[in-house]
Amino acid sequence: RLLMKDLGCVDKLLTEEDLFDFSFYNELIIFDTGSPSNPYPSIMGNHTGTIKPNHTVIATKLYTYPCEGTGGHTEYARIWNKTWNATATWEGYAGDWHNITFDKTVVLLPNKTYNYTIRTGSYPQIHHNRTLTAPDGKITCTKFTDANGRVYYDWIPAIRLE
Repeated sequence: RLLMKDLGCVDKLLTEEDLFDFSFYNELIIFDTGSPSNPYPSIMGNHTGTIKPNHTVIATKLYTYPCEGTGGHTEYARIWNKTWNATATWEGYAGDWHNITFDKTVVLLPNKTYNYTIRTGSYPQIHHNRTLTAPDGKITCTKFTDANGRVYYDWIPAIRLE
């Protein structure tokens, strides 16, 4: 069972009803890299790396920060560890296309490491770091292969799990 203390609160066991109403603690449960001061250069490609949150993260979707004036988005995302995985697939330039929805709720526990694969399209914002320490934890770049086949080790997509 997930306890409120895992979310930074104390003395309340989450009920089934709580699990369907995230409005009370939305700000506690996201993982946000934020927008970099300089998101360029940017190009579509495949990102792999790890996420290590410093608090519990409960997410159903992934938002991609686009470079201004572009259609930057995520086409596919997978987050996993040894015992589970969740995937999300883009549905095209319709509706809220900067967000993609996972096939199941993603629950990341504090100080545990999770793997990610993110395939981006168009021009997403990029943090040019091997490791980014954000307010919600750390995210690393293991490898980024761009649309031209070039490989980099310091391209982290600007995303928010929510």
